[in-house]
Amino acid sequence: MINFIFPLFGRFHPILVHLPIGFLAFGVILVFLSRRDTKEYLSAIRLSFLLGGIFATLSSVSGFFQYQYEGFTWDTVQFHFIFGWITVISSFGLFYQINRFNDFPKHFQIKAGVLFVILLFTGHLGGNITHGEEYLTEVLPPELQSMMGIEVNQEEELIIPEQGWEQLAYYDQVVQPILNQNCRSCHNPRNKKGELDLSTYETLLEGGENGAVLTGNSLENSPVFSRLILPKEDEDHMPPKEKRQPIEEEIELIKSWVELGGNLDSKLGDADITSETLEPFFYHEEKPFYPVDEIEPASPETLSQLKSEGFFAETVSEESNWLIISCLNFQGFEDADWKKLKTVQNQIVSLDLTGTKISDAIIDSVKTLPNLTVLKLNQTEISGANLSLLKENTHLKNLFLNKTKVTLEEIKSLEGHPGLEKVFAFDTPASESDFQQKFNFYLGIKKYELPPLPTDTIVY
Repeated sequence: MINFIFPLFGRFHPILVHLPIGFLAFGVILVFLSRRDTKEYLSAIRLSFLLGGIFATLSSVSGFFQYQYEGFTWDTVQFHFIFGWITVISSFGLFYQINRFNDFPKHFQIKAGVLFVILLFTGHLGGNITHGEEYLTEVLPPELQSMMGIEVNQEEELIIPEQGWEQLAYYDQVVQPILNQNCRSCHNPRNKKGELDLSTYETLLEGGENGAVLTGNSLENSPVFSRLILPKEDEDHMPPKEKRQPIEEEIELIKSWVELGGNLDSKLGDADITSETLEPFFYHEEKPFYPVDEIEPASPETLSQLKSEGFFAETVSEESNWLIISCLNFQGFEDADWKKLKTVQNQIVSLDLTGTKISDAIIDSVKTLPNLTVLKLNQTEISGANLSLLKENTHLKNLFLNKTKVTLEEIKSLEGHPGLEKVFAFDTPASESDFQQKFNFYLGIKKYELPPLPTDTIVY
């Protein structure tokens, strides 16, 4: 009837360990605040070491019972257990000295400092048992870990190709990367928490101290899955709530693999997996919008001169030398004014000539901009007679021709442009055309009308 007492007392260990830490740390602090010629804090220090020793004893005893009844191996707890008792002996030793002499013995500060180091080391060993040996270091940058002599095993995130994913080896190329990211920090050859190693398929099949973690075709009998879906507050939930948690799609992939039999032979395409489930893992290459070439910056004097002429001239960002040039405040700009931009023609990536007095001849000048990416010719008199020359602007991606005289035939001359992605030609002769042709770029010519909003009729 009373057999539960020792296991219950063992479970108080995580609570009891905080008491000696607090008392002893407080005592050590008072020791260093005290002067040898005063006994102001002597009684408090004596009491701190006494209570610290008593609760360190209770913590060590409860830790022993937790080791006995909770399934920990001796190799896992031995140094924590030994240093726990060293802490007990040291605490009572310092209490005996300061109580016996009713004064600060010789080198007492050094002895108190040593006790504090022992206390920290004992607590660190306990933290390793509960959170894993890499608990403190795993959040450090890889470079710093390497400097500390720690072997860095950076687990790459799961990446799945958008084409041909059906042929991926389900375990090796999908499940194992998920386990590496979410489970391997605690379940690897060096840190086999619960005697479980999830670094390979063979060790996964071996299971841990509680038995097998995978039973093919049985989700309920496969803790490698079932523990993932437990509430985070559940003590059996894995990974521990303070660790990185797998996303919903990763859990779904593990579930489908177990349902397939949990073997090495299955392919990802064998499972009832949709592309929506795989979307978070598809590799999407982020291409920079502007050219990646390095370019000399325009001089401050040149930018100042352009601004005095009426141009808006700014860099794309503080880290970039590419320029955005706009004639928003220089509506009188005409073809002859192009010479004012020649000094920065290599830096211009965005040029806005909206509402200016340019003609089709300006295209001959625009084609000389080697890095032009965005060109706005809106509300001008151009007809697009020589738009095909813009094919020489190989970096051009977005072209705006709204409210011009450009026809669909002129826009067709841009077909095959090496970089063009979008052309906008609203309120132009091209927008009045009925065409079926598809281009290698997006063509926006349809008129869009927004529905009226209630706020449109409010009088302020």
